[in-house]
Amino acid sequence: MLAEEVTKQDLFKACESLFGTDIDVSVEFLRYLKPAGVKAAYRRRALETHPDRAVIIAGEPDFLEKRFKEINLAYQLLQEFMRHPWKYSLDEKGAIYERRQSTAKAASRRKTQGAAKESFYHGRMPSRRLLFGQYLYYTGHISLSIMIKAIVWQRLQRPSVGAIAASWGWIEGPDILNILRSRRYGEKFGECALRHGYISKYQLSLLLDRQRAIQPQIGKYFIEQRIITSFQLHKIIEEMKKHNRNFWAS
Repeated sequence: MLAEEVTKQDLFKACESLFGTDIDVSVEFLRYLKPAGVKAAYRRRALETHPDRAVIIAGEPDFLEKRFKEINLAYQLLQEFMRHPWKYSLDEKGAIYERRQSTAKAASRRKTQGAAKESFYHGRMPSRRLLFGQYLYYTGHISLSIMIKAIVWQRLQRPSVGAIAASWGWIEGPDILNILRSRRYGEKFGECALRHGYISKYQLSLLLDRQRAIQPQIGKYFIEQRIITSFQLHKIIEEMKKHNRNFWAS
């Protein structure tokens, strides 16, 4: 697929295929994609959708093969986008087209733009409750790219809603395939399972609570990357709680 034929939605869909539909994909998300993160997401999805798994989960080889091809196509599309990001730009309609700038002046401009991407937030604090990663960003502790890296790191390590539901005996392997096959564009797995009556609202609530409880705390990422210390972590959490109490009902 040529660069000028690729749309914003194509890239968004590729991101959702690899990272899941529970991540808010945006233009900023595309800009901060890194090869290591995309490769890790691809490996995980490839293992989940490889046709050989049909024997293990009593699934349908043809459907898994289709999903496996979709994952590979998404990976190739994002790889091409990351290898040549300067070839792409967003117009007002959101379409992506190839830029034909190859001069030293254009390269210098891209370098300047790359530095600007790492700029920190300097605006007003949002008048709403914030998650920890968001609070770090809006208070100027981290850049947007770091926040996205942390979110992707956290998402890649948490179990899927489908896996938890299967382990609890609420749905079976064939049910998972049916849900994946009938999921609407942008619809989360749990939402689709609820829509088709595989689980109740109460069960979905329990599944999401369990998923949040199992996933690693995002603060761990910032400590491991030496962005903040453990002492700073606890201090910032208290500050965030104080901020969020002002918007408890929002």
